[in-house]
Amino acid sequence: LAQALSKLGASSHSEQSRKMSRMLLVWTAGLGAGVVAAAESAAVAQQCSSGSDAASCPVRGPQGVDLMQRSFVHSELAITQQLHGDYDCDGDGVQDCGKWDYRMGMCQNQAVCGHLYKFPDATLDRSCRCRKCPSFPGTAFGDAMLKNPEQAGAPFNAMSWGLFKNWADHMDTCAPWVMPRDDTALQNLLAYARGKGYKVRISGAGHSAGGIVTDGQNRQVLVLSLAEYTAPGEWEFGIRDMADGSKRATVNAGWTQFHLYEKIRPLGFFVPAQTAGYFFSLGGIVANSVHGGSYHSGFVHGYATRMRVMLFDGSIKMIDTEEEMRYWRCSFGLHGIILGVEMQLEQREQLQMYVVKEKMSAWNSEEFWKFIKQTAEADLPAEVLPAEG
Repeated sequence: LAQALSKLGASSHSEQSRKMSRMLLVWTAGLGAGVVAAAESAAVAQQCSSGSDAASCPVRGPQGVDLMQRSFVHSELAITQQLHGDYDCDGDGVQDCGKWDYRMGMCQNQAVCGHLYKFPDATLDRSCRCRKCPSFPGTAFGDAMLKNPEQAGAPFNAMSWGLFKNWADHMDTCAPWVMPRDDTALQNLLAYARGKGYKVRISGAGHSAGGIVTDGQNRQVLVLSLAEYTAPGEWEFGIRDMADGSKRATVNAGWTQFHLYEKIRPLGFFVPAQTAGYFFSLGGIVANSVHGGSYHSGFVHGYATRMRVMLFDGSIKMIDTEEEMRYWRCSFGLHGIILGVEMQLEQREQLQMYVVKEKMSAWNSEEFWKFIKQTAEADLPAEVLPAEG
């Protein structure tokens, strides 16, 4: 086959040769994929058995080519690998990508690497490629000040986190992901964006689905995150006593729920409603309507009592009346940037969250409410429950 392809390549000007070459390449693709799969599986097995680089070893080893390769929706403007190959992102001769973290379920070096499958990738490691974009001169996508603020001498103190993608890793874009470090940096970034005619979108932990933050189609969009932001005074973190004896915490909106609980849990406090995970940003939690909820509690954003925010022109405002708060909760960043949040707290000695499962004998009202009342132990007032169950 190699000799035949070599001869065909030498006569590539012939249309007949080109057609035959394509046929042979298609015929040999399956064989090539099998060889690559066997080689890479053997290499992974040897590496894991030696105990080296444990983060790249699967919890349950993949078998041959039977690997789960997720499907992705990428912006038509997004990922290309035209420069420096698929794994050396900056052309310095060092491989930046090509490692899958089996414990975290994502590619290592997330700032520059993403899961980008190409046939005949046989392992998840092989699909961890550089997330690159064309130059896009004259746009936010191509602005060096946004892509590398520190090296480019940007007029705002910020860290770059590569290009925006969502947590599920199925929405990749070429929009610069910028993380200002303080109020002044935020104000300077907004002024810079206004001067350039850019649109600023706000992200939390990136857990939003689809294109809620950006779908990557508008080249004038940049994405802002508070992950590196430090707030002034009590708005970084503080606890105050209320007249009714309760307590409230003021906290940096760029913090995650984990950061907040690291502060309040040793004191015996919790937020009244809980989320499904600890890694969501507090600003993102109160800016949408999906986090929280229990038998006696509503969404987490319902327990936000004050906010410190920045408007489009860089001015900072306190939102401390219910008349205004009702518009900032679940606002999806449309009004401005939520810099800090004050949350209601409640005293609890402990909190346990667990899952219960039961196979219902039928899908009807009786069986549903039986599950809620008995298996799921709903301690709800009788007047709010139906008679079934």
